[in-house]
Amino acid sequence: MLRKEPCLIGVKNESRNIEMLAAACAVGVGCCFAAPIGGVLFSIEVTSTFFAVRNYWRGFFAATFSAFIFRVLAVWNRDEETITALFKTRFRLDFPFDLQELPAFAVIGIASGFGGALFVYLNRLIVQFIRKQKAINRFLMKKRLLYPALVTLLVSTLTFPPGFGQFMAGKLTQKESLVTLLDNRTWAKQGIAEEFDYIGHSAAWKHPQVNVFVTLVLFIVMKVGEQAVRRMSCH
Repeated sequence: MLRKEPCLIGVKNESRNIEMLAAACAVGVGCCFAAPIGGVLFSIEVTSTFFAVRNYWRGFFAATFSAFIFRVLAVWNRDEETITALFKTRFRLDFPFDLQELPAFAVIGIASGFGGALFVYLNRLIVQFIRKQKAINRFLMKKRLLYPALVTLLVSTLTFPPGFGQFMAGKLTQKESLVTLLDNRTWAKQGIAEEFDYIGHSAAWKHPQVNVFVTLVLFIVMKVGEQAVRRMSCH
């Protein structure tokens, strides 16, 4: 879609065109989410499979400067909210966190980094396995719509609420799952169902025979595996 923009139509150099698209993606994410580094990483992912090293500082500079200007304009206009949150919180604006929470944030960041590395490794294993199976590879090349259909059937079967999905909150949608995971309610002290403090959608995480922490582990494993298998359709 960005290639259809009038300002880019006259650019005949394909390399320059890709560089401008990468910088534009970084600027967009940097402004919307106040995350210049995230904008650069996003531009690396979506613009091309090969990303030139010289474009790193260009994208980072453009994203940082645009996010800074966006914030300065918000201060001049006296706007408190400069980012539209997908899931709004009620944290106080003067001091949104306590100092003792910083170690927990660090642990979550480290765990998330290892989780991301595990996801990439798992996705690579699946891709390599499919490519080594020549018969399966030829079959999927002829029947391109068959693989997404099989993945959809597999995921739907595993997450079916009356079946195995009852052990991983299969009744909830993706948004409802995030809302319950990010709420500020205490679910349980020891993970026992009788001690479960549930309200509304949180009741989907309760099971009379399974510890709530087992449910969470199954949910995480299922989501990671599901996304890794789904991304196979993009290769």
